[in-house]
Amino acid sequence: MSESKGSCACGETKYTFSGDPVASAICHCLNCRKLTASAFSTALLVPSSNFHFAPGAPVKTVSLKHHVEGIEMTPHFCSNCGSLLCKTADDERFRGLHIVELWTKYRLGWVKALDVKQCIGFE
Repeated sequence: MSESKGSCACGETKYTFSGDPVASAICHCLNCRKLTASAFSTALLVPSSNFHFAPGAPVKTVSLKHHVEGIEMTPHFCSNCGSLLCKTADDERFRGLHIVELWTKYRLGWVKALDVKQCIGFE
């Protein structure tokens, strides 16, 4: 089983995940756009049992219960530099979405669609 490693911008918060992602997506939802300060976000979805923060990592979590699609999402940030590290959500609708664009109804007009499955929501 392969292991991937990452960290925040300042390097204080480190994480690892193992195995292959269960889904991957480009997300245009308003929450992801705001959290990343970007036109869209990219996501690899891994089971929470395969994702681990390093012991003692300075992580701040915020519960977002106002997602436009009703998903309860929890973003995790580095407490030192504020980098968005990951988002967690207990929503089975994400499983099996392999290389798709999600919530395309929120895609900005100047962002071109990719040659992948286009989803208005969970389809």
